[in-house]
Amino acid sequence: MFGLGTLTLPADFARLGWAVALPVIGLCALGMLYSGVLFGRLATHLPSTRAFDQLGSAAFGAHGKRMVYATVYLTILFEPVIFHLTCMESLQQMLFSASVSQIAAGSIVAFIIFPLGLVQGIEEVSAVAVLGTVGMLLAVITATYKLWSLEHIDLTPTELVHHGQFNTTLVAIMDLVFTYGGQVNWMRYITGMRHRSQFKYAAGVTSAFMTVLYVIMGSVGYYRLGSVFDFSRPVTSILPHDTWNVVMNAGVFVHCIFAYQINLNVWADMVLHVVAPSMNDSSARGTASGRLMWAAVIVIGIAFSFAVSVFFPFFSIVMALIASIGDLAAAYALPAMFNLKLLGHRMPFWEKLVCYIIIPVSLVLSGLGVYCSLASLIHEFWQRH
Repeated sequence: MFGLGTLTLPADFARLGWAVALPVIGLCALGMLYSGVLFGRLATHLPSTRAFDQLGSAAFGAHGKRMVYATVYLTILFEPVIFHLTCMESLQQMLFSASVSQIAAGSIVAFIIFPLGLVQGIEEVSAVAVLGTVGMLLAVITATYKLWSLEHIDLTPTELVHHGQFNTTLVAIMDLVFTYGGQVNWMRYITGMRHRSQFKYAAGVTSAFMTVLYVIMGSVGYYRLGSVFDFSRPVTSILPHDTWNVVMNAGVFVHCIFAYQINLNVWADMVLHVVAPSMNDSSARGTASGRLMWAAVIVIGIAFSFAVSVFFPFFSIVMALIASIGDLAAAYALPAMFNLKLLGHRMPFWEKLVCYIIIPVSLVLSGLGVYCSLASLIHEFWQRH
């Protein structure tokens, strides 16, 4: 699905400057392309795998499974939060004249997502991804038009390189990583493909498509807004309120509610896979007790997402924290490690060298990102309370 991270792009450009933001986007695009190659290769080599931890077990036994639990599955636990938060934010913008509170908006989102979350089949859930993509495209096109046609604004100078605080810079970089993320869900998607080896092509096409739109959105937003706006909120929440603003946020809401459904599905599947392995079989989940257990897990996920969204409604920083916790490990470090262990004898020397560089770089960036995101989150929380 087209990335939610699009909504942070003007702020990311402002926090980094042209000469940093554009190369980082290019690196992330190439990284997503190569990540697709690594995943496709592993999934083809291990055709019976259906979950990320099974890749870890095949490569490093129990230690590999623990690595997945500590990074990838921890990220899956937090990913529904960003979609609940964005749905809440876009709903408030759509109902701006009614002055809907965060708690009220968050509650409405919870009531809408619950019945959607009860759908168990990833094939049925993934079918709505097209609607979500259309919704986000509508929002991005509308936002780009509104940004370009803003009137009565004093254009502030843009910068080649923005010399800001280290924490702020890392949050922006992690936001860009998030825009090319989603690898924590990839094994769930690959298992539904007839030819797993073709997954790398899907990842490549998606990466190219997203990069073009990301560069346009980030460049237009930064050029028109400069550096004087609230970086912690989606760009769709800082533009003037009018009919087009409602249309734009409606597109965001449609995208996020379906993305929320997909991520909640992956969340529930992961939790049951870990705590109730007997529920891995689809026939077991189809029983009354299986459906009840699925519903209970869905309720817990929604309640957790609601609580975090209300207490920490800082869109950009929450996104950066999620990316730091596991997106880097899921997209680069772990797939590279698993490929070296299982398929290293087939890889050329240059590719093995690339993997050996990717692993420490992504892990160091992940650690720094977690620290900077948490520090920024705490700072924002105390400033507003």
